[in-house]
Amino acid sequence: MRAFKDDRAPDRVVVDVPRADDVKAFEGIRCPHCGWRPSPSSEWSCNWRNTPEPYFESCGAIWNTFATQGCCPGCSHQWTWTSCLHCGQWSLHDDWYEEGGLP
Repeated sequence: MRAFKDDRAPDRVVVDVPRADDVKAFEGIRCPHCGWRPSPSSEWSCNWRNTPEPYFESCGAIWNTFATQGCCPGCSHQWTWTSCLHCGQWSLHDDWYEEGGLP
């Protein structure tokens, strides 16, 4: 009898978040719905399910989406939408950046 690896589950990629003293880099970023501001320790995952993103092969990476302007470091998918970790609403990623907040 052979054992097979379950290749359906993506390998989990964890990316280092910005240092705690990089909080200033997040000052111009806030949720367009509720005003919540992410911190360097806030984390999102690359998981397509239940998102407004068009279908793509998500990779499961965990990272701070604002550290990469929405580009997944695991699979290089450029996220168009970002969910708020506070209110749960989805917004266009670019709408999170206040005037002068886009790097």
